[in-house]
Order: sequence, then C-alpha cells, then structure tokens
Amino acid sequence: MSFAVFLLALISFFTNFRATLRLYAKLIVDSYSVVFNIFSIIILILTVLLAIGIIYFRPVKYSASDFDIKKTQYTLTGTSANLRIRESYFSGASFSGNLFSYEPIIKDDIIAEFHKEKPTIIFTPGIHANVQNYEPYLMLLAQKGYPVLAADFYTNDLQILAKHFDNKVIKSLVESKFMRKFTAIHIDKTQKEEFSKIHDDELAVSTKKYSALTKLALELFGDETKVFYVVDGVDFDSIYAVIDEFNTEPYSNAKGFFSMNRVDEYKTSGYGFIEQTDVFLAHTKGIERENKFFIPRYVANKTIKAIEEQK
Repeated sequence: MSFAVFLLALISFFTNFRATLRLYAKLIVDSYSVVFNIFSIIILILTVLLAIGIIYFRPVKYSASDFDIKKTQYTLTGTSANLRIRESYFSGASFSGNLFSYEPIIKDDIIAEFHKEKPTIIFTPGIHANVQNYEPYLMLLAQKGYPVLAADFYTNDLQILAKHFDNKVIKSLVESKFMRKFTAIHIDKTQKEEFSKIHDDELAVSTKKYSALTKLALELFGDETKVFYVVDGVDFDSIYAVIDEFNTEPYSNAKGFFSMNRVDEYKTSGYGFIEQTDVFLAHTKGIERENKFFIPRYVANKTIKAIEEQK
C-alpha cells in the first residue's frame, strides 16, 4: 500500500509539474489540454480507489500503552561482528539496522521480584518481514513480564539479496529498509528456484544475526542476563550453534529456543502476524483482518509454556 501511494504521488507530481511552475510564475490559464484533463481524471479516480483500499486494508491499531509495556527504538551501526547502538543521527556512523526493546513496566518491588528471573527473549525476522510484522506477539510477551529485544539488520556483511543482482544501484535498493521485504516477497512469488538459493543464504547468516543481537542484549542488560531465542523459519542447526556459543566459557546465558513453526495455527510463517500488521498481504494469502490478536496471543502463550518447560 505504501508503494502504491508513493507511485500515485510520483505520477501526480510529474503530471502537474508544469502547471505548478506556471502557477508560481502567475501565468494562470483558464483552459488545459485534453490529455491533461484525462490524466487529471484518471489520477482522481485512482486517488479515490486508493483511499478506499487504505481504509479497507488498514492495519489493526495498537500501541505499547495498550499492553502496558515500554517500547524503545535504537539505531544500529557497525557490522555483525562489532554491532553497536549509534549515539545520534548526526554521528556520521553508517546505518546498520534498527533495534527494538519491549519491556514490562515495573510498578512496584513485588512485580520486580516476580519478573527478575525471566529471561530476555531474542528475536530477528527473515527477509519476508520486519519486526513491525511481529509486534503484537512481541508486545504480548513483554506484557507477561519478559523483556524482548528484536532487530532488523541491514549490515553489509548480512546482505543476501544484493548478490543476485549485477547493477550497483539495484543492489543498494533491494537491500534498503524500504525495498528488501517487497523484493523478497516478489522473488519468492515469481522465481521459486532463485528464491531457494536466497533462502539458503538466509539460513547461513541467521546464526550471525542472533549472535550479534545476543551480545547487544548482554551490553544492555548485563553479562549475567539469561536469554531465550524465538525463531521463525530458522533451521535448528543454526540456532543450536548460537546456543552453544553462549553456553561456552566465558558465557552461560542461553536458556533454549522456541520455533514458531511448531504452532499449527500460525499459518503465516516467515511473514509475521500480517492479519494485524499487513492486512493487504494477508488478504492475498486468503487471511482476513483480525483485531482481537487471537493468533499472536496463542503463539505467545505457547512460547511462554516452552520457556517454563526449559527452565
């Protein structure tokens, strides 16, 4: 939907550019060419249709306050080997991704004592999605007292789409935060064989992503922090490699993992909870908008049960 709005705005801008220049020059005319009038009518019709589509496919409205939690967003810089939080937008450091923290609001000592033994949940999505597509689920986990760290990575050493294109400009665009998800979904839909190779590359970098995010968690919450991994489409060998890394000296932090694929009711593996966050994409997959958060809540409860069983 965002891309459609951008495209319509671009067409409208170029269609009316000459008229805008004449307006600023006070060269106002009372008549326009037939072609201009036709384009104006088409743009008006498209605008009305797009407005209807935006309203019909609007995401479910929610916020951190609805779940009684605190959400914090950071900008990342560096590579997966030395990932860190960028101090400011004006630091000049390269953009490497966004880090999201979801934490329960601790109102008194009794609640603090109840939650202190709960591990920090670590999650990063695949290329079909971004953290926002999983937010209802992540916020529900935080609501139950589990701190959550999630990240969208855009570091050069984790790029997997760029190698499948030759043009440098295209390489940059397909790995951007605005185009990566759209590009991945398009290739998956139209070039199954090519996407199979991309998926193999994605699995190969998943260990690096979870390792880098775990190190950030230990920096933010302390070296003794216990962590629990949630994965969606990551193979077991990759996540076991991360668990082994953080249960080997000098670490003893990893408590286990939960694969969302285990939940049969979760029908949109790899895409997140699009019935709330990307209703248009959900509609293309035959899934309707759902504003009660039933599936995210169900998967969150399954996750918490898995955490308790692995204590």
